[in-house]
Amino acid sequence: MSLTELEQTLFAHYVAHGAQGLNVATRWYPYGELILIIEDKVKVGARKFGFKVTGKAKAAATAFLDLMLEQGGWTTTKNDFGGTMHQFQADAFRTALGELRDSDPIVKEATAAGESFWADRFASLTAA
Repeated sequence: MSLTELEQTLFAHYVAHGAQGLNVATRWYPYGELILIIEDKVKVGARKFGFKVTGKAKAAATAFLDLMLEQGGWTTTKNDFGGTMHQFQADAFRTALGELRDSDPIVKEATAAGESFWADRFASLTAA
């Protein structure tokens, strides 16, 4: 999935601020339900930046979940009815999240710039 600059920034904000608090019950979930759960968390974490930012939460949540599925943050299985289900794996998720936080260029830039970085960055991206 290709993200716009605003979506990439929202993704990085969630990685830096919200994702470490994610704790999902270890039952099996369909992909769409996980998107809704993560999208809600992204929106709550970014609501202080306005509707133009939170309106991009689904794209950021989808990219985040896809990456975490690739990295083993959730296990995947096919059910008897042909669907695919996912189960949260806390240890693998925390490891993958730490690696993502350490490698994301926007998170690195925000860490160096200080907390005002996010408000300034979102303001410039939504000014039009």
